[in-house]
Amino acid sequence: MSDTVKIMVIDDEPSVLESFKMILKIKDYDVDTYPDGPAAIAALQKNKYDVAFVDYKLPGMDGLEVLKKIKEIDPDVEVCIVTAYATESSHANAITLGALEYLRKPFLMEEIYELVERGLRRKRSKKAHHDMGPIGPIH
Repeated sequence: MSDTVKIMVIDDEPSVLESFKMILKIKDYDVDTYPDGPAAIAALQKNKYDVAFVDYKLPGMDGLEVLKKIKEIDPDVEVCIVTAYATESSHANAITLGALEYLRKPFLMEEIYELVERGLRRKRSKKAHHDMGPIGPIH
């Protein structure tokens, strides 16, 4: 894994994209923003990302559809669903589909940093587990 952490943010509100970009650039993360699911999916087929923040309410395809597509293309991307319209069922669906977390708007900068760190830890532990194989390290 390279030193640069690549993050994609998908939201149809330019102000939200700008906020994410400003927050994540403080930590020197490499951030790409997309206004909708299809644009993000197209980018994911060409680039590798570590973490994705996906708005739940998007035009065309909703955040859960985008989550499913991301996981089909690259199961290693840790996805956080971001929403101002939280419900118990959408939360449960997001987690069932493999989301790292379900973040409610408005959020704090610290929450974003914590989720990125958590996503990177989860990604590293999956990779370490995969590298060891099903029975662990061989001596």
